[in-house]
Amino acid sequence: MRQPFDTDFKSELRISPLLALCMLPALGWVLYIIGMLRPETRQSLIYPLFALLTYALFAVGWLLTRWRTWAGQWFVVLTWFGNVCLMQVWLNVPGALILAAFSVVLCAALISLRAAKFVAAGASLFLLALLLPHGMMTVDTRVVETALAATWIALGLMHAVYRPVSQVAHWSWDYYQRALRLAEETRTRRAELEQAMEDLSYANRQLALANERMAALRAIAEEAQKGKTAFVANVSHEFRTPLNMIIGLVDLMVETPEIYTVALSPAMREDLQVVRRNCEHLSSMINDVLDLTRIEAGRQVLHREWVSLAELIDSSVTVVRPLLDKKHLALEVTLPTDLPLVYCDRTRVQQVALNLVSNAVRFTEEGGITIGVERQDQNVVVSVTDTGPGIAPEDTERIFEPFYQASGNLVGTRGGSGLGLSISRQFVKLHGGRMWVESEVGVGTSFFFTLPVSSPLEHVVRPGYQIREDWPWRERAFRTDRTVVAKELVKPRAVVFDETGGLYPEFERLADEIEPVAIGDLTQLAQNMQECPAHMVIVNGNSSERIHALVEVARQEAPEVPVIGCSVPQPLKRALDLGARGYLIKPVTRAKLQEAIQSIGKPVRRILVVDDNPEVLRLFALMLHACDKTLDVVTVSGGEEALDYLRRMPFDLVLLDVIMPGMSGRQMLEAMNRDGMGGIPTFFISAQDPADQALASEFLMVTMNQGLPLHRLVQCSLEISALLLKPVQELGPELV
Repeated sequence: MRQPFDTDFKSELRISPLLALCMLPALGWVLYIIGMLRPETRQSLIYPLFALLTYALFAVGWLLTRWRTWAGQWFVVLTWFGNVCLMQVWLNVPGALILAAFSVVLCAALISLRAAKFVAAGASLFLLALLLPHGMMTVDTRVVETALAATWIALGLMHAVYRPVSQVAHWSWDYYQRALRLAEETRTRRAELEQAMEDLSYANRQLALANERMAALRAIAEEAQKGKTAFVANVSHEFRTPLNMIIGLVDLMVETPEIYTVALSPAMREDLQVVRRNCEHLSSMINDVLDLTRIEAGRQVLHREWVSLAELIDSSVTVVRPLLDKKHLALEVTLPTDLPLVYCDRTRVQQVALNLVSNAVRFTEEGGITIGVERQDQNVVVSVTDTGPGIAPEDTERIFEPFYQASGNLVGTRGGSGLGLSISRQFVKLHGGRMWVESEVGVGTSFFFTLPVSSPLEHVVRPGYQIREDWPWRERAFRTDRTVVAKELVKPRAVVFDETGGLYPEFERLADEIEPVAIGDLTQLAQNMQECPAHMVIVNGNSSERIHALVEVARQEAPEVPVIGCSVPQPLKRALDLGARGYLIKPVTRAKLQEAIQSIGKPVRRILVVDDNPEVLRLFALMLHACDKTLDVVTVSGGEEALDYLRRMPFDLVLLDVIMPGMSGRQMLEAMNRDGMGGIPTFFISAQDPADQALASEFLMVTMNQGLPLHRLVQCSLEISALLLKPVQELGPELV
């Protein structure tokens, strides 16, 4: 609480006692001058003595002030009052008592108003005592009355003047003290802020270093992921050749033991069956791993068409029917009568359905399997429910992880690679659906997945096509900021004419970098460009000869934009365009060879097998003879030798390895076409699936209808060459 104004206030509002003491010698000097000017007192020593007295009192007051300030203050007030009385008594100065009022002023200025009140009261009592009969001195009554009035008037004036001044002083003092506290707090806060800023700067430096390290670690992780994927794919492909040897030879031993001179005992036949089953399981696992790596690399392309789910489910049930009958399990299939066709990849969806149904049968020992399909808005929901042991809650969270099985271990107790559910879920996601599981231990398990019914929406013109759908509104104050934000949201739009059908799906996975729009006819290009302008036109043709004609049409239809021509054929289609009948992916079984022979549609008597591995040549010769003992099988280990055989004798079928030293299989097929032997049915044999091969163009053609000026030609050449020479790792993971 703020103190009252009339309490002791130690501040600069009080004058110094030394200053008041200086008035005493000044008063003595003035009285000395007055005494010298009065002739009747010129011989008297009273005035000089009084002057000396004032000097002595000054010295005493100075010593008291140095000792105690309050003693000096009261000494000044009392000394002044005493001097006034002496002036009246000794010097007989008329009206000297009136100066007693000045002692009240001094007391208020030196000490306080409260002390001034006591001094005024004491002075008044002294003056009233002078009016009593037989008083200490004889004084004129009017002088005493005037002195009394002057004393209280002085007190009133000091009270009237000093009270608001003292109040303002108290307020100022309070604000001063508060300002001091605020200044101290400000200094403390400033020190804390500086410390916080220093800590924040240090944290920012650490965060920047952590971000740099995280970016480096992320790049390392991405490189490791790519390396792992490439390694797994390459190793898996390399596994196919020895697996082909093992499966092929075991199959021959089990199915056609008569080709060997040694008869197999029943125990040996049973052991060979075990070897064959495990090799087939290993081959299936390799195929699953390759599917997974293909999905991780973003190279899995869906070949969509209108498919009947009823047919896919029926074919899946047919595959697992023998196991159902063996376990005596019931099967219930619920299909609505108005089930629509679904726009999907037939092979991949059938793989998903077969995986779920086979898992349900494998893990169910009694009860049955229920397969249901129902329509929900624009989706179809497929469910596979079993009465098996169920899946624990802690396992349902990880059941879709690669190599994880419901037993909680990486190695299952009921067979399987642990990749089926993971791959199935990825296939469903590629279709725009989702997969989930519901299970209760001891009751059973239900797997669900959804598929969109209708085909993907065709590209429609929308206002502001260059703005991303997830664009957030950001209000900026400066034009430069808005320009930067706009540049970040712009995606180049490319109209793609893909004659091969394999390039546009690859552009779809680069949706964050480019907005591809497919057209089926170049004559629609001009109309499409009018409806929604594009930054470029990309034309993909089957061959370099074909691409020139397509680019010429495109540049006439879209003269204002660059036209980019390339030839990115699908590997399988490229092989078929060369004249091959198809691909036989290792491991090649006798059944696949039999299908290849039957697909020719005419009798086959002489077959040429070309492979650089002698063991593979021997295996295929045995397998072909097992298919038909009358076949004439010729085996050669190189392309040049094979061409010599083809020039000397006719062949009904050629089985050609793709990768060989010297002349590859594709080069040999091209040579056959040049020599007029392109009509011979030819099948490529390879351990690598054509779908796993990266798409590439042998050339790049850029043109505009108005042509390229020389300076622009040089600039384009420099930038294109710099981009082509840049390491693949610097292009970014989404462009690799």
